[in-house]
Amino acid sequence: MFLFPELFPSIFRRFILGLKIVSTNLKIAKAALILIVASTCGHILSLGKEILVANYFGITKVMDAFYAAITVPNLINSVLLSTFGAVFIPIFIRYKLKDKSEANHISSVITNYLFIFFIFASLFLYIFAPWIIRFGFHGLKPETINLAIKMLRIVCFTLILSGLIGIMAGILNAFEHFAWPAFSQMFITISTILFILFFVKQLNIFTLIYGLLVGLILQFLFLIPITRGKGYHHYFDFNRKHPAIKEMISLGFIFFIAIIASQLNIVVDRIMASYLAPGSIAALGYAGKLVQVPLVIFSSSIAIVVFPFFSSQVAENKIEELKDSVTKSIRMSGFIFIPLTVILVILAKPVIKLLFERGMFDSHATYLTSVILICYSFQFFFYTVGMILGRVFLALQDMITLLKITIVGVIMNIILNFVFIKAINPPAAGIALSTSGIYLITMFLLFAFLKKKMIYLDEKYILKGLVKIGLSSIIMGLGIFWIFNIFQKFINLGSILGQMFFLLIVVFIWLAIYIKVSSSLKLSEVSKIKELIYVKFWKG
Repeated sequence: MFLFPELFPSIFRRFILGLKIVSTNLKIAKAALILIVASTCGHILSLGKEILVANYFGITKVMDAFYAAITVPNLINSVLLSTFGAVFIPIFIRYKLKDKSEANHISSVITNYLFIFFIFASLFLYIFAPWIIRFGFHGLKPETINLAIKMLRIVCFTLILSGLIGIMAGILNAFEHFAWPAFSQMFITISTILFILFFVKQLNIFTLIYGLLVGLILQFLFLIPITRGKGYHHYFDFNRKHPAIKEMISLGFIFFIAIIASQLNIVVDRIMASYLAPGSIAALGYAGKLVQVPLVIFSSSIAIVVFPFFSSQVAENKIEELKDSVTKSIRMSGFIFIPLTVILVILAKPVIKLLFERGMFDSHATYLTSVILICYSFQFFFYTVGMILGRVFLALQDMITLLKITIVGVIMNIILNFVFIKAINPPAAGIALSTSGIYLITMFLLFAFLKKKMIYLDEKYILKGLVKIGLSSIIMGLGIFWIFNIFQKFINLGSILGQMFFLLIVVFIWLAIYIKVSSSLKLSEVSKIKELIYVKFWKG
C-alpha cells in the first residue's frame, strides 16, 4: 500500500516526539503564565509599599540601617532555601514517581534538620549581632550601626518562619503547584503597608521589621493546609542513612558553597556602598527592588516553572525535549526583556519621580536612584538566560560547574566594583553596572560549559530571533524617545496625575509599536503569547 513502509515507524516516532515537546512546552507556558499573574499582583502591592517607605524614610540613615540589618538574615535564608530547592526537587520528583509516601519521608527528614538549623542560626545572629554589623558595615556612622544592631536582633527570628515557608513552597513546586506560594507573598506586603499606615509614628523604621514578622506568620498559616491538601504528610523522622538523604547532602554541600559565593555579591555590594556617600545603600535598595519587579514577575517565574519540567525530562532521558524547551525559553526571555531594558533606560527618571519623589525622597534621591536603575536594567536578559541555563545544570545535578562559574563571578564582581566605582559618577551606579556585567560574563560561561556536556542548543534559531527582537526594540526605542520629547511640551509633569498620564500613554505606545514591528518581522513569540492567552483564559 505504501511505497516506503520502512520510513513510517521513524516518521511516526518523530511526530509523537514533536507532540510531546509541544505539550510540555505548553504546560511550562501555562504554569509560567499563572505565576506571572500572581507575581504581577504581588508586585503592584509591593510598589505601593515602596512608595510609602520612600515617603516616610527616603534614602536616610535609618534606611541604610534597615538594609544592613536584613542583609545577613536574607543571605542565610537565600543560601539554605536555594540549596534546598536545587537539590531537593529533582530527587523528590524521582522518588515521587515511584512511591509518594517514601518521597514524603525524605522531605520530612530534610525539613526537620533545616528547622533545627534555622533555630540555631537565629540565636547565633541575636548573640553576635554587634560584631556582625560593626565588622560587615564598618563604613556606616556609629548611630546607624547601633540602630542596625537593634533591628538585626529582631529580624533574625524571621529566619525560622521564612525557612519553613520556603520549604513548603519548594514542596508545592515539586508537585507542579505554583500559584499559591506566589500569591501568599502578598501577606508580607499587606502587613507592612498596614503597619506603616497605623504605627509609623510610634515605631518609626521598626514598622518595616514588625510588618515583615506578622506577614510571615500569616503566610506560614496560609500555606500549611494547602501543602497538606496536595498530599504531603510530615513525619518527625531523622533518618540520615536513606540513600536519597546521602545524595542530597553530597550534592547540597557543593551547591551550598556555590550559592554562598553567589550571594556574597550582594553582601560585597552593600559593604562597598557603606563607604560611599550616605544614602548609597538605600538608593541601591530602592533601585534594586524596582529591578526585581520584572525579574521576579518574569525571570523567576520562568525559572521556578521550568525546573520541575527540566528535572522530569532529565529523569526520563528526554534530552531532545529538554533542548527544545531551553531554546524556546531563551527566545521568549529575549522577547520580554530586551525591549523592557530599552524602555527603562528612557523612562527611569520619570518612573522614579512618579513613584518616590515626595516627603523625605527629594530630587537628589530621584537622580541617584534613576541612574542606578538604568545601570541595573542592563542585566535583565543576561540574568534570565543565566537562570534558565543554571536550572539545566541543576536538573543534570552538575553542581561543580555551577560552583566554578559562581566563583569566577564573585572575583569579577569585586574587580568590576572597584573599576566602575572610580569610573562612573555617581559611584553607587558603578556597583549596579558591575552587577549587570557579572550576569553577562556568567551567561556566556554557562553556554560554554553546556556545550561541554554535549547539549547543543539551536543557536541559529536563538540568534535569528534575538536579531529580530533587537531590531524591533531599536525601532520602538527611537519612536518612544521621539514621543517622550514631544509629550513633555504639552503635559504638565509637575503634577502626579500628569506624570501618571504621561507614562501610561508612553507605555501604551511602546507596546503597540513593539508588537506591530515584531509581528511584521514574523516573530513566532507574538503568536505564541496570543495562543497561550486564548487557551488559558478563553478556552480554560
